[in-house]
Amino acid sequence: MGWSDEVLALEEIGVLGASLACLYSLASIVGEAINIFGTGEQKQKYLRSIIEDRLTVAEALTEPRGGSDFFGAMATARREADFYILNGQKRFIVGAEGADLFLVYARSNPDVTSHNAISALLVERGKAWKCSMSMVDGDTWRRDWSGLLPRCESAVKNLIGKEHGAYEVFNQMMIPERMTSAAGALGLARAALEICSRYADRRKAFGQKIREFEGVSFKIAESLTRLDAARALVHETARIIDATGNSSYVRRMVSESKKFATDTAWAVVNDAMQVMGGIGYTNVYPIERLLRDARLMTIWTGTNEIMSLVIQHEYYKQLLSTPSSARTSR
Repeated sequence: MGWSDEVLALEEIGVLGASLACLYSLASIVGEAINIFGTGEQKQKYLRSIIEDRLTVAEALTEPRGGSDFFGAMATARREADFYILNGQKRFIVGAEGADLFLVYARSNPDVTSHNAISALLVERGKAWKCSMSMVDGDTWRRDWSGLLPRCESAVKNLIGKEHGAYEVFNQMMIPERMTSAAGALGLARAALEICSRYADRRKAFGQKIREFEGVSFKIAESLTRLDAARALVHETARIIDATGNSSYVRRMVSESKKFATDTAWAVVNDAMQVMGGIGYTNVYPIERLLRDARLMTIWTGTNEIMSLVIQHEYYKQLLSTPSSARTSR
């Protein structure tokens, strides 16, 4: 289905939380790479099974020493005859626990530091590909799935796209990664808004429903306005992708959608917790979980600071490619 349909589905799934929306989107993310850059054999062997839900997938991109710096990846892929030998470590692998197939990015050209250094490979779960779970103790207990690549083999026929050509794959993958984040954020924000709005209609203080106080009702109005604006941007971006495919303008719009939708989700859930007061901080309601999920959404699939970097870069590329008018050149 097209992106106009995909974002509709993902918003509804996002109502249930970020984890389910993220797992649902993995088929679109990894499937997109295989569909656009994969060989006929890869599509027959893997893509059909992914679509039919007979094969679960995960993406291994982030490393312990690198997140936003994608091209600083330290995991290596060295070719030996008909195989690539992978060594290194990946972390924050969403879906790793039950995945049968991993899309792994690794440095295949150690002699360069440019965009021509990384390859994308499909790696089947096996003895050489080891996933372990570590519990990271911060404000809350979180699961951090890491992948170890101790001389892990991947057949050359499992290369996605060109050797050393993952930059092209990565650029395309930013569409499904960031659009799924944006659409899921809409559902998450909508859930928080509905929960706090119904609570405000039941909860009474000083002899009246708290939604009758401007301090509460204005937060509801502001949240609703932000959410409607974010949804309009995401749906317009989806329409443009369906109509035009990938381009500099699409990359800008996708980045705007991810940034604005996830920032909106964070603001809406914050206001929802404020409306609900202390009970919103407890696990009696899911607001505290939605707050943690919304905060993560502004970080994953490219931080929102990276989104701003992409937005202005693509805008200037378009702006400076056309002659300035007499009015704007002064």
